[in-house]
Amino acid sequence: MSRTNGGPLKALSSTLKEWKLVLQRVRKPDMGDYRQAAKVVWLAILLVGAIAYVIHLVAVMLLMG
Repeated sequence: MSRTNGGPLKALSSTLKEWKLVLQRVRKPDMGDYRQAAKVVWLAILLVGAIAYVIHLVAVMLLMG
């Protein structure tokens, strides 16, 4: 992304043009793509939660015992 020194309006105009180009090239994901992304997100949430629970459990064990 190269912006010249043209002030904030020039930068805004450039950014909007770039967004327009991106939106022209992207496509709406089909249901399979959506489900795959949802599975990955939920797996990440569960993994982070499990790690946080284990860390909490170890901290409680160390502080109490």
